[in-house]
Amino acid sequence: MNTLFQDLRYALRQLRKSPGFTLTAVLTLALGIGALTTVATWTNAVLFNPWPHVAAPRTLRFVDATVLGSQGYSVHYDQYRFLREQGRAYSDAAAFAIGTVNLATPGTEPRALSAGMVSSNYFQLLGLKPRAGRFFQPGANDRAYGASDEIVLSDNLWRERFGADPNIVGRSVFINRHAFTVIGIAPAGFAGIFGGLGESAWVPLSALRGLSSDAAADPLLHYGLQVVVRLRPGVQHSAAAAELHTLARTFAQQQHDGNYNGWDLNLRDSAHFERGLFGTIGEQLPVLLGASILLMVLVCINIASLLGQHASRRRREVAIRTALGAAPGRIAAQVLAETGLLALAGALAGWGASIAMSRALYVLLPNFGMPLAFNLQSDAHILLFVSGIVVVVTLACGMHPMRQSLRISQKEALHEGGAAVAGGSRNRLGQRILLGLQLGICFVVLVCCGLLTRTALNIVHRDIGFDRTNCLTANIDLSRSGYTKESGQAFQTALVERLRNAPGVDSATLTSHLPMGDDGAGNTQDFNIPGYVPAKGEAMEVVTDFEGPDFFRTMRIPLTQGREFSTHDDASSQDVAMINESMAHRYWPKGDAIGHSVVVRDRSRQIVGVVHDYAYYSSDSTDPYPVLFLPTAQHYSSYVSVAVRSRTTASAITAQLRQAVAGLDSSLPLENVQTLEEVVDQRYQFSRIPAELLGVYALSSVLVAMLGLYAVMAYSVLERQREFALRIALGSTRWGVFRLVLGSSTWIIAVGLLTGGLGSVAAVRLLRSMLFGIAPFDPMTYCAAAACLLLTVIVSGLFPARRAASIEPMQALRTE
Repeated sequence: MNTLFQDLRYALRQLRKSPGFTLTAVLTLALGIGALTTVATWTNAVLFNPWPHVAAPRTLRFVDATVLGSQGYSVHYDQYRFLREQGRAYSDAAAFAIGTVNLATPGTEPRALSAGMVSSNYFQLLGLKPRAGRFFQPGANDRAYGASDEIVLSDNLWRERFGADPNIVGRSVFINRHAFTVIGIAPAGFAGIFGGLGESAWVPLSALRGLSSDAAADPLLHYGLQVVVRLRPGVQHSAAAAELHTLARTFAQQQHDGNYNGWDLNLRDSAHFERGLFGTIGEQLPVLLGASILLMVLVCINIASLLGQHASRRRREVAIRTALGAAPGRIAAQVLAETGLLALAGALAGWGASIAMSRALYVLLPNFGMPLAFNLQSDAHILLFVSGIVVVVTLACGMHPMRQSLRISQKEALHEGGAAVAGGSRNRLGQRILLGLQLGICFVVLVCCGLLTRTALNIVHRDIGFDRTNCLTANIDLSRSGYTKESGQAFQTALVERLRNAPGVDSATLTSHLPMGDDGAGNTQDFNIPGYVPAKGEAMEVVTDFEGPDFFRTMRIPLTQGREFSTHDDASSQDVAMINESMAHRYWPKGDAIGHSVVVRDRSRQIVGVVHDYAYYSSDSTDPYPVLFLPTAQHYSSYVSVAVRSRTTASAITAQLRQAVAGLDSSLPLENVQTLEEVVDQRYQFSRIPAELLGVYALSSVLVAMLGLYAVMAYSVLERQREFALRIALGSTRWGVFRLVLGSSTWIIAVGLLTGGLGSVAAVRLLRSMLFGIAPFDPMTYCAAAACLLLTVIVSGLFPARRAASIEPMQALRTE
């Protein structure tokens, strides 16, 4: 132990003697370790330990449905009950959903917050213990509507809204103007399991009917739910998935319903959960992990090179110590101790940086108007991971200088100072190969980053078919405020009329779905067309939206035929519909859709207009699909989006929108007030995330490579100082020496392009599914990456080359 402490003290002294080298090495290590730790933190937050308070979170699995070949659909309550009763691979199952509710306490205005609607056994399955009070009774009947209007508050909501009142349990609060009794407080830090979207409170499924004034008699009959199951000990994921498929087929056969043709159930882990943000982040983790590993390899090569140069400078010292009797093992131990201290310092700095970077990634995630909740705290998994990195880095980076120190010949080291005129060329080839490998790694990351960046640009610059500028949007849910169908229709009509007459407003409308606003899940309708005979297996379903008068004019979506909805298309007039071009071309290829009928919900509707296709969900969709539009006045919905077109800017009419709503109902919350540009940018964010994240790694890789190139070339100039002095003394120009130093990197560039080109061929294969509008082997991207490498080498070599060209011959030749 004393020997170890001696080695550590000696290593500290050596590092203090070379502060520039120490700082460079620590910062380089911190960059690589910080990047890897950040990826590990997010992997832990999505896959390994996403919910710290949940018992055995890795045994949880999620269930979604496949409908007509498309996955990710919700599950209905009857399906959930069947799975819970018949499943054998899991110990229990719970159902849950997320929604927005209005919370009010006496004397305060309602506040919209996200809440979980959960089955009675939800908290029991998760293994949670309340901070105060209790949870729902696990054996309660979820369909006993109104029997237990209870609510569990999150710790954050309890503190923010109720001032951490210890006597809150047992009191009543109003949710959507309906009284609920607070029965418990969830543990601190728990915000639900909805894929990273935070929940502020939880109510039982039996409360659904009381949350809405227009709820059905049995709201759970068609209510979309998510299902979570807990695998039994020893049951593999594949076995549970196979059983789930069998249960799905059994349930479908029992229904004797054609709607279950092609229906199936899928088992997901947390990283592939189809709701929230876990799935989106889970798709990026393999790419980020690969980029982090490449960056870490680059860092290790760089540090090994720096340590090798550091050892070379101490060659005479080591030779003298060896001549005085120092054992090679002791010298090797001291080198490893020095490397270990550097790795430890880099790990600590990297860990601190990763904490900041992990939280900074929140900025890149889309905002759905709900708080985000990820477990970004460091735990045993992260600590073990970082410790492993330190050990690996110490061994990987310390082996080369250690072998170099042990291999030194005493005679050669003691006499090399005065004899080296041309500089030490023995190790120059190895250094160039290592530097070439560094550039190759940079080339791979730059190519991947370039492809993803061009993908994002292709998506952003693609025509979306509507005008997103100068348009303000917001959401209103009237059912949560007790409006009936009649009073709700009157409110919506009055609101649009007020907005149209407001100063600065060009037009205003209502819609059930903003263009590129959300995925529109669940808004498909069965339909048929008189005289049209479907092909065998053809699904007669169509995406259906409900639009107010002047919707297409407000959105600047051009009509190709007919007219759009007007104020006259109400409940007392003929049922009408509009369609997009894709639907018109599919079912009326002769272009005569106007005047024909489409039957939806057993009601025949006359087609009065055809509009251009537009980016309904995302601009990266290359497969146009039919969309049917119905007037809101003929199909009342309590939850609508308001869209207001400004004559100037969207922000200029925010006050008019708020005043119009408050003038009709001052207690009605106006939710998600944002411009249409912000709505669209949230959708674009999904395509920008990979490019932005990989761009950070590309920049980091280039900086590390530039640092390594500079250090090696600067040391090479120092090592060859006498050579350059002799060249200048014999008549060589300083410009010639400058070109000689820069020209020495030709081999480095060649090795970098060769290894990088081969590596990128393999790396690009992983990105094929993420590319849009660009070939995997795009020449422009590869040329840009090569030009960036060339620029990196030139910039890195400018200062060392200038230093070599400024050598004074007589002064250098006198120096021993």
